[in-house]
Amino acid sequence: MFPTTPPASTPTEPPLVLLVDDDAELTDVLSTIFLHHGFRVQAAHSASEARKALFSNLPDTAVIDLRLPDGSGEHVIEALRRRKGGDAVPVIVISAVADRETIAHIRASGADEYLIKPFQPLELVTIVRNSVARRRAAENLATREAHLQTVRLLAKAIEARDAYTGGHVERVRRYALKLAQALGWPPSQLSALEFGALLHDVGKITIPEHILNKPGPLTDEEARIMREHPRRGAQMLADLPYLRPLVPYVLYHHEHWDGTGYPEGLKGAEIPIEGRLLAVVDAYDAMTTARSYHPTPMSREEALEEIRREAGKAFDPYIAEVFIRLAEQGEI
Repeated sequence: MFPTTPPASTPTEPPLVLLVDDDAELTDVLSTIFLHHGFRVQAAHSASEARKALFSNLPDTAVIDLRLPDGSGEHVIEALRRRKGGDAVPVIVISAVADRETIAHIRASGADEYLIKPFQPLELVTIVRNSVARRRAAENLATREAHLQTVRLLAKAIEARDAYTGGHVERVRRYALKLAQALGWPPSQLSALEFGALLHDVGKITIPEHILNKPGPLTDEEARIMREHPRRGAQMLADLPYLRPLVPYVLYHHEHWDGTGYPEGLKGAEIPIEGRLLAVVDAYDAMTTARSYHPTPMSREEALEEIRREAGKAFDPYIAEVFIRLAEQGEI
């Protein structure tokens, strides 16, 4: 669903270093040191061996000697850059050649670092570790942004079926992030929260439009069908491993602190924190925007007063208190 260029190794695998140098003694020493520091290593002692290695495995970083018995390290860099995904692999050139013109030429040819022999092995390990960390950070950011854009498109497609909720999920996302930050949630949870807020109403895609857009109150049967959307949305996400962590946002955002919510009637701290947080921001946005069941929205002050009244009943009292404080300070 989210096409991206796969990384050379998964985040749970040790990063792979390709060592290309005709000095077998040096590669043996460097291999031992890199293995000791938690890397995997593949060694090649010529340009042709390096090209074969690149054909079978894309490294996380490559350490390449400039002078090889059957060519130049520059040719290995060219081969790496031609390989799919190879343009993102950091390259460290090692060489005894120290003139500025050569260094500038090799950097222009695609090298990221140039280390002059002799060097301290631990200096090379540090350069490689930093290069791998930067690469993985860039990959994670690119993947996250691709996922976020796809999730936003899906959320907009869901909203398009409901004439009254344009912009709802984006506002809920924004409010939820502000509230979670004020509650001290760590960055790892904030990332999941952003996706969960955007998809919290995904189950509404299964609800008939005449129910979603019905003016006035729903019949008992229509209300029963509408109340199925959290469970249906959770079932949709549970089948997708990369979206499964978002299930608590989808399933529990209509649970009430006093146990009168749905779909499971959980009470108090039984309700996962994800649902308790979204319950407040989702309700606030519903109250302050026009809906089929209340065409005239509440004012900001009226909505905050309603949240204050419902703290300890519909809402987690502490989360409600923090939300009200943020809103009164103009943060929301």
